[in-house]
Amino acid sequence: MARRDRILRFTVAVLRVLLVLNIAFAAVFLLGTLASFPFHDMLAGRIATKYPAIDAERVVGGIRALLLLGVAASGPAHIIFSRLIAIIGTVLAGETFASSNARRVRAIGWALLAIQLLDVPLLLIVPSFEGMGVRVDGSSISIGGWLSVLVAFILARVFAEGAALREDLEGTV
Repeated sequence: MARRDRILRFTVAVLRVLLVLNIAFAAVFLLGTLASFPFHDMLAGRIATKYPAIDAERVVGGIRALLLLGVAASGPAHIIFSRLIAIIGTVLAGETFASSNARRVRAIGWALLAIQLLDVPLLLIVPSFEGMGVRVDGSSISIGGWLSVLVAFILARVFAEGAALREDLEGTV
């Protein structure tokens, strides 16, 4: 049991680091997007110099869109990391099947769905980098990602049922 607790505590530490990194990267991506406006001409000029046959304006627009997509992805990532930390906290406290965990797993499911839906604009952005040696198939719809969304919603239901059974048991004792 103590070994499992150490693993869970280590996992919480890793998730906390990921939370901080997620916020830092979102801030950097936002600052990069904002900085791309005053430095637009310089950025477009450097791209045009390196890749004379491409539409540098389109590439700059693609870079901005990718940066904003990174900012958008930070919201669902924050939800996933923070809810996992909270779930592990209840597990360590011996309250695994709590209705709050069912809500947390459901929130994780919605966050995973949001991340999957972010693949759609990504598929529209990637072609703006044609001619730069960037693979146009850089993103694809992931069956595994969509299955993880379903698994999260199913687990949320399992947690809700487990919490209800636990509450019933506590009421009969």
